Amino acid sequence: MKSHQKHTLSFIIPLKDEAPTLKELYERIAEQANEHSRDWEIIFIDDGSEDNSWAVIEEIAESDPNHVRALRFRTNRSKAPALATGYAEAKGEIVFTLDADLQDDPKEIPRFLEKINEGEGWDIVSGYKEKRHDPWHKVLPSRIFNAMLSKVNGVKLHDHNCGFKCYRQEVVKDLPMYGEMHRMVPSLASIEGYRTTEIVVEHHARQHGVSKYGVKRFLRGFLDMWSVFFVKNYRERPLHLMGSWALLFIILATLLWVASIIPGLPNGLQNALTSAAPVALFAAPILFAIGFLAELITNRHYAEKTDVPIIERIEINNPDAAKKVVPLATAKTSHESDDQKHRILVADDDRITRALSTRILQSENWEVQTADTAESALAAIKPDIDVVLLDIYLPGLSGIEILPKIKQLSPSTQVVILSASDKPKDGAEAIKAGAFDFLSKPVEKQELLATLDRALRASQALRPSTTAAS
Repeated sequence: MKSHQKHTLSFIIPLKDEAPTLKELYERIAEQANEHSRDWEIIFIDDGSEDNSWAVIEEIAESDPNHVRALRFRTNRSKAPALATGYAEAKGEIVFTLDADLQDDPKEIPRFLEKINEGEGWDIVSGYKEKRHDPWHKVLPSRIFNAMLSKVNGVKLHDHNCGFKCYRQEVVKDLPMYGEMHRMVPSLASIEGYRTTEIVVEHHARQHGVSKYGVKRFLRGFLDMWSVFFVKNYRERPLHLMGSWALLFIILATLLWVASIIPGLPNGLQNALTSAAPVALFAAPILFAIGFLAELITNRHYAEKTDVPIIERIEINNPDAAKKVVPLATAKTSHESDDQKHRILVADDDRITRALSTRILQSENWEVQTADTAESALAAIKPDIDVVLLDIYLPGLSGIEILPKIKQLSPSTQVVILSASDKPKDGAEAIKAGAFDFLSKPVEKQELLATLDRALRASQALRPSTTAAS
């Protein structure tokens, strides 16, 4: 491998019922990571295993507590939520994902690192299993699907679905991951301008357990492919798509009416054309209405969005000529300072929500406290708390009930409700009780951060100035 600065590495391992392979997988990853990284971690995500996988993971973590972390889902949630959890937890500068069944060989890790560091500006390196040890009825549909996906979404890869990939950290922090979008990672990343390449990797036959994939995944993958195509091409202009279809239906209705008055047509055909024309015409305003509604949602999203994907900046007459090009990662938001962190209380009875929120907020320079009950939330309220991120449904008193008490204890503190409830009544009650805003789970990271940023500014505006007059 070419000489380069060693990175910190994170390895995300989603798994279900893979107990026989886990110790060997850990040992083989550790062997490579110790040689090719500055520091490293393995994050096992147990996706509702029914065998003794978790017991094996506990043994591994006990033997190497400095490098092994793990999270366990109560039930099987599928691969995308497992990866999303791992992405949020990962600390490494380079993040690897690989399956737990040993079909992906950790000895390929140095080659991934060499590729992502070769100076071509790659953000993702994906594995390509040129020679696969899978049955033909799994390989053939996969080849067809990958060819279609490359054509439709414009990211040319032989194997989009290969679980063995490595990413720069900023990619996994930006990617939305839901449903079964783990197959669409390169396509989703391309929307934000991230560049993907691939290397051929050795693929081993499965030695233990059974494949979790079936015929249904190809149908779901086909639908996801078009979902990503829509997001990539029309997420900022949905009316262009729906309006085009509406115009096509208007043209179709016109053609059907014209055809229906052609002399000599059989009565049955003429009646069918006459009946079809108003149906096509009626569809047009419905499509327009859907397009307008989507535009309103898009407008609200981008009105709240405060960042754009700038990765470098060149300033004119920059006095610091040695640092003329400034990476985005070094820029600070308007409310950040080098020596100050703003304080937020995350009050939620769900442990995973608290952990993920803490992870995201700490990366944005917030000082985070957490509470899992209404009583502990009230006990934590102090005048120096800028914002409270509050769940409605807490053990004991509800979030709505303690909201006035929070405002009484600290009038400048702003409360943002983050709840699984999507009932308009709950949102209205929260605002009436004094909430700054109401967000329904799941919420996009950027929407959450933008809302908290506005809440912070509102909190600061209510605080007495601490700057003494000169």
